[in-house]
Amino acid sequence: MELLQTIIKTLEDLKVKDLAVYDFEKSSPFYDYFIIATVNERQGNAVVNHLKKAIKSEDLRHIEGKGGTWVLIDCNSVIVHLFSEEERNYFGLDKRLIEVKRII
Repeated sequence: MELLQTIIKTLEDLKVKDLAVYDFEKSSPFYDYFIIATVNERQGNAVVNHLKKAIKSEDLRHIEGKGGTWVLIDCNSVIVHLFSEEERNYFGLDKRLIEVKRII
């Protein structure tokens, strides 16, 4: 839970848009929380850089798509998806997760 709070605080400090946190703790064997946020490219790069400093290196497993319109950050029990507004609307993950408990 401390990891989740650190990630949320980092995202809020960087003023991402439309932050959504979904609770998969009891329904996924792979991760506990799933975060989606809307960012521009500059914010996305800032999030990656700030998370590298804010969380333990062993919690930051993989970063995919840095500098693109969709960045995936694997933080072990927390998966972070950073989308451009257009990509977020296109993929519609929020609509697909309508049945999942939303924390934020």
